[in-house]
This record gives sequence, C-alpha cells and structure tokens, in this order.
Amino acid sequence: MMVTPGPGVLSLAGVGAGFGWRIGIMYLIGLFLGTNGVALFVVLGFKKFLFEIDGVELTFLFLSLSYLSFLSWRIATSDNRTGFKQSLKAPRLYEGILLQFINPKAYVVQGHLFIVLSLGISSYELEIITKFIIVNSIWIPIHFFWLWLGISLKKWSLASNKQLWVNRGMGLALFAVVILSGIMELNSKI
Repeated sequence: MMVTPGPGVLSLAGVGAGFGWRIGIMYLIGLFLGTNGVALFVVLGFKKFLFEIDGVELTFLFLSLSYLSFLSWRIATSDNRTGFKQSLKAPRLYEGILLQFINPKAYVVQGHLFIVLSLGISSYELEIITKFIIVNSIWIPIHFFWLWLGISLKKWSLASNKQLWVNRGMGLALFAVVILSGIMELNSKI
C-alpha cells in the first residue's frame, strides 16, 4: 500500500508539475512531517481513542473515501496536461502536513505497519524505532520519485491522447487505493 499512489504522492506530482523543485521540496517536507505525525498518533493510540466514540470511525471513513473518490474522478477526467487543476498559489509546507492528517490512506497504512505487522523484535520500543526507520527509508525515495515524475511530465509535453491515459491511470490507481482502504478498514471491524 505504500507504493500505490494516494493523495500525498498524486498532489506532490501536481505540485512538482506546477511549481518545480523548490516548492515541491517544501511540500514534500510537509507531507513527511504529516506522515510521521500520523504514525506517531497511531503508535500512541490516538486513532484508537478517537474511533472509540460511537459513529466517528464510520463517519470519518465515509467522508474520507468520498473525498478520495471525488479526487480520483477529478484526476481521471482532468483535461489539463498534468492531471491537476491549475493553481496560481503555491502550496505551503503546512498544507502538506494537513493533507496527511486528513488522509485516510495514511492512517490505514501506518496502522497496518505499526500495529498489525510484527517484526518479531522482543522490545516494543526497538520495534517501533526500527519500523520508523524502515518506513521512512521506503517513503522518502517513493515521494522524491513522484515529485520528479510530476516535474518530468510537464517537461515531456506528452500528446493529448497519451496524457489522457496517464490521467486516467492515475485516477484509477487512486480509486484502487480508495477501495483497498475501505476493505481494510471494514475487515478490521469483523
């Protein structure tokens, strides 16, 4: 699930295409801080505490999956060359942080990696530290790749029909994340 495109990497590719490396790196740092913040919330049990309140988890799941479905449709049907709506305002670092805190994929992935998956290390603290190192060593190159891809898509100036298929592929990949997130969350309750 870390490799499949979600809102973080797709928006990062859009930022790269629209604003270049400098702004893209700042947005990437925001995503990084947000992702690690979500992981910390998961490790500390905040997600579990919040979702113990009746109806909160189902409401959050419905709203998040609805938003991501809308985002995937918007990307797949976009008529501009990068698959994202043009923006005159460059995104800021805090917007990358905020995106991860409202991103259900971040909670699903971090919950699975930090709570469900076991490395078999006898010390809980050492296992958590090891997981943070492993997760970030995978997360960082993936996100640099997507930033580079967004910048490159703009430089490549693909033909309209090819760009249409890229947009559809990105939209479909995000919708697959929506379905996987929903299935994982619903199965965790069974």
